[in-house]
Amino acid sequence: MADPGKTEKATPKRREEARERGQVARSIELNSVVILLTALLTIRYVGPYMVDSMNQVAVFSYQNMNTTLGMESVYSFGLFYMWQIFKIIAPVLGAILFVGLLINYFQIGVLFTMKPLVPKFSNLNPLSGFQKLFSRRSLIEFFKSLFKLFLIGWVVYQGVKSALPDLVPTMDMQGTESLKFIGGLTISILDRAILALFVLAILDFFYQRWEFEESLMMTKQEVRDEYRQSEGDPMIKARIRQIQREMARRRMFEAIPKADVVITNPTHVAVALEYKEGMQAPMVLAKGERVVAEKIKEMARKNGIPIVENPPLARALLKQCPVGAPISPDLFEAVAEVLAFVYRANKKGAGKRAVASY
Repeated sequence: MADPGKTEKATPKRREEARERGQVARSIELNSVVILLTALLTIRYVGPYMVDSMNQVAVFSYQNMNTTLGMESVYSFGLFYMWQIFKIIAPVLGAILFVGLLINYFQIGVLFTMKPLVPKFSNLNPLSGFQKLFSRRSLIEFFKSLFKLFLIGWVVYQGVKSALPDLVPTMDMQGTESLKFIGGLTISILDRAILALFVLAILDFFYQRWEFEESLMMTKQEVRDEYRQSEGDPMIKARIRQIQREMARRRMFEAIPKADVVITNPTHVAVALEYKEGMQAPMVLAKGERVVAEKIKEMARKNGIPIVENPPLARALLKQCPVGAPISPDLFEAVAEVLAFVYRANKKGAGKRAVASY
């Protein structure tokens, strides 16, 4: 009976792990019936060829009955009989092999794993073996075998019963005619039995798929645990992102002393820029709003970096330019005017001091 707590369908990872263990939805009944049907059909259609081959073997044996046996003759006879036997059974074996591979591919696709062959010491436990003996699967397999036996018996009984009026006169027939009648009756009964078994195998195929899905069902906790294992714990990931932000902010503040100017909103936004000879464009060293902006301005005052109030430019730099990257081309002219203003102030002897407005 399925665990009532397992209400969630199996995840792709759970299915892949089960497949690696060799746990797949496969009906042995379907394999057996299809292979049996293939063998019978092959024998039916290549029967004349097989009979002809056996006649050739019989003729050869009759012709060589008086041959003196020696090492060479035994060797040649052995090769001849082995080759003839192979030719007789090769069509049946080839058809069975091909259809067996095809029906397995239809059910489970391409699968190669050695894990089911690894010995498990838990299988040696008598208690677990006793529990498996009376498990739901064992009981279902037992009743399925009984039903299959009853089904075959019923089909054979009905076939013989329907042919009973024609069966008695066969005692007066010649040997070949009676054998032909018995052979036809046998083939007819086999066809009905295989058809019944095929229907049973189709039902078993869908049952095996349903049971496989039931065995892979998961609890909500198992789904959450698997998500955490594959994607990472959300709390840990959030902590990592927080640490990364703190490290980036620390590097940003450490770069502020290299700035040439800080452009402000003036109270809510602050952007620190650096421009040295050889740079293609001014670089954004730090930017922020509110508390971060106050921290940038405080460090700028400590290091004697000019602070220029230009609200439109400060907001544009905050929105368009990431930290550590050059400014946008459309802001070149506005930033150049600010830098020119700062350089003029420096030439007048003010040095690196705070600039109240621009």
